[in-house]
Amino acid sequence: MQRVKMGIARDLYISRRPVAGLAAIGIFWGSFAAWLPEIKTRAGVSDAEFGVLMMLSAVGGMSAMMAAPWLRRRIGPTILPLSGLIFAIVASSPALVHGRTGLAAALLVIGASMSLCDILSNIRISDIEAREGRSLMNLNHAIYSLALAASAAIMGIFRAVGVPHALAAGLIVLVILGLVIVMRGARPLRDTAEREAEPSGIGAPWLIVLPGAAILWLSFVVENGVESWGAIHIERTLEVAGGLGSFGPAMFGLAMGLARLAGQGLTQTLGEVRLIAFSVCMAAIGTVALALAPVIGIAIFGAAAAGLGVAVVVPTANSLIARTVPAGQRASAIARAWMMGFTGFFIGPPLMGLISEAAGLRAAFGLLACAVVLMLPCLWLLARRLRGRPATAQRA
Repeated sequence: MQRVKMGIARDLYISRRPVAGLAAIGIFWGSFAAWLPEIKTRAGVSDAEFGVLMMLSAVGGMSAMMAAPWLRRRIGPTILPLSGLIFAIVASSPALVHGRTGLAAALLVIGASMSLCDILSNIRISDIEAREGRSLMNLNHAIYSLALAASAAIMGIFRAVGVPHALAAGLIVLVILGLVIVMRGARPLRDTAEREAEPSGIGAPWLIVLPGAAILWLSFVVENGVESWGAIHIERTLEVAGGLGSFGPAMFGLAMGLARLAGQGLTQTLGEVRLIAFSVCMAAIGTVALALAPVIGIAIFGAAAAGLGVAVVVPTANSLIARTVPAGQRASAIARAWMMGFTGFFIGPPLMGLISEAAGLRAAFGLLACAVVLMLPCLWLLARRLRGRPATAQRA
């Protein structure tokens, strides 16, 4: 046990800068999920209108991810703390804006800054994995989930006791600024530049990363669907007191964090493909429970089961994508997969808003269950592509 703890501590230390980036995103997103019922009410928008506004986050996010590899080459390692600083500056905007226009502008800049910090953190983790020869994705993403869970729970308590949203948002900004300090000082990994200069034998990594990108997309649809609409679903559909609904996203994030910590070892025991397949089954149970829950206890159980299920899908698929391509194309492949896949993080809430407007939130959560099941054929395609890659590429 002591050896395991020392291993985790070392892994956290060597990846502390991207860990800080993912923690900042988790802290913001947990807060955003907890305050969403109030943000939506203050903006005066319907479910469908709010869903359309969330699409602006996707526009900003896709733009940032397209630019990430170029910015990384031009600016160097300082781009990660710079992205975190920009994210901290805009993190308080949802608490300060009123009406449709203000919320639309806030979502656009948040989507861009958050996505840039996210993809840069993941590329850096991939480089460290290649250097160290060990899996770090699940551990790093566990910190994101645990940060989200803690933030959602704390902000739910703040809402329940009447703390103003603007004050709570100010605290979130201060915490993110503290994490930006941890992101500073990153030096290029000794062989990163050399690897990126290596010629590759693959003309178009799109065909290689496409199944992985589809898994990312579906997983992000489910993840942000639960995080964004979980509190609203519990408070509105089950008619519970304001603030209690925040414990749905909080339990979801806590379960994800714990599962990702366990995923470090399970990846070695089960293998990536079996682990994702098992996780998909668990996520299906959770999303169905959320959709059909008659009381808050079952809804929170569903949120926890869904969190356990989707927890390891993104980081494990991310590692598989990185192993599928030559080292020189790693940053490009991850950026391309995330450029497509991460749009699910922003498209999920709008889709749920549109379905909720037409058929209710139970039907919207039923859609998430369908998205979970669709991961299985995508996983099969990804596994086939991995088996077809040369051994040297798979070890890169």
